[in-house]
Amino acid sequence: MICTLNLTFNSFKMKKLIFFLFILIKKSTLIFFITIILACSKNDDSALFDSSNSNNENTFSFNLDLNSEFPIAHNLGLNYFNDITIGVITNNSNEIKLLTAVQTSSFVFSGTSISNISKATQVATPKANTFYSNYIGLGQLIKDSNGVIYSVFHAEVYNGKISSANIPGFNASVGLGISYDNGESFQINSEPIIQNIYDLDYDNGFDDGGLGEPSITFTKDRKEVYVYYVDHNRSGRGVNISMVKFKVNEDGTPDFSTCYYLNDNKQFTTSIIRSKEVVAELGNVDSIFPHVSYNSFIDKYVMVYSRNNYDEYINGLQSPLTSGIYYRESQDGISWTESPKKLITDWSVPFSFDRHSFTWHPTIIYNNDSQDSGFLLFSKADSVRDGHKMWAMRFSYSEN
Repeated sequence: MICTLNLTFNSFKMKKLIFFLFILIKKSTLIFFITIILACSKNDDSALFDSSNSNNENTFSFNLDLNSEFPIAHNLGLNYFNDITIGVITNNSNEIKLLTAVQTSSFVFSGTSISNISKATQVATPKANTFYSNYIGLGQLIKDSNGVIYSVFHAEVYNGKISSANIPGFNASVGLGISYDNGESFQINSEPIIQNIYDLDYDNGFDDGGLGEPSITFTKDRKEVYVYYVDHNRSGRGVNISMVKFKVNEDGTPDFSTCYYLNDNKQFTTSIIRSKEVVAELGNVDSIFPHVSYNSFIDKYVMVYSRNNYDEYINGLQSPLTSGIYYRESQDGISWTESPKKLITDWSVPFSFDRHSFTWHPTIIYNNDSQDSGFLLFSKADSVRDGHKMWAMRFSYSEN
């Protein structure tokens, strides 16, 4: 009897324990799902992008503060800037020096901070009878161990055409400028550093052609240099982002004498070919204006670029749905297979002279060597009739 009662009592306690655990699990599950729902529905006026490092131990979010926008150098009486990527010559607590294009020439902007630019100095201008006879836009740059600056630039020779936005048509090339005096002056290579399989006067039936809008970065180990650019040739392709690489000498100086082109098997070759696209869109959509850097904080290559959907404009949309500035990451700087994240929605090129706004030429600038925060820089305007000027938003990475 006692045993029976004891068994009954134990069974009763066991039932209570099971019931208690069941309620606890239900509550925990409910709390978990409520937490997920709240996190997903959170709206803090920021653009988020989740990132994981190469060994998948940590994940990070790229957080762009859309409410932090502020103008840069609007008080200097200049217009049509930044017209290409932006190179950082100096960026410390006392001084900042930035290199970019203004209209058709190149300028160094200087001041005490990014929000206090007080001076702009012209450092390069177009030169007749060269591949940059109508435009030279020095922008993103790298420095070797001796402090020598290497900046790739967008060069133009006008082709006699005029775009729908009243902008001169061009055939573009990628050039190289070298500075031995911290950006006070630049020596310009006499020839492009990337050979196009098409001649400079090749007519593709559009008002833009050639190779242009370059970006440059050291690889993670600093043994090579990657150069990304926009292929405007069309001829069976859209206008998309391709890449080449250059070697770095044992003394840490880049060697731009030999260019290595990316073939369809993602192998590099010295044979002059049309490099494979590394970021490409389908249909009547372009990937343009790349800025690439290796980020040591997340241990990945980071690209910001513009995506332009022509069909949205052709179909009469007042505001774009998919055009704008995008962010994406890569483990090796070659395969950009991870899904892109849209940061800013706007038209990415001017289709007309006075009908719509546009935002283009994005650049990431880091606050410090840890590369965990900084600024997204870009240029924008209500219409090309008004010109366009540089703006910035703050961003940061956070570990999830």
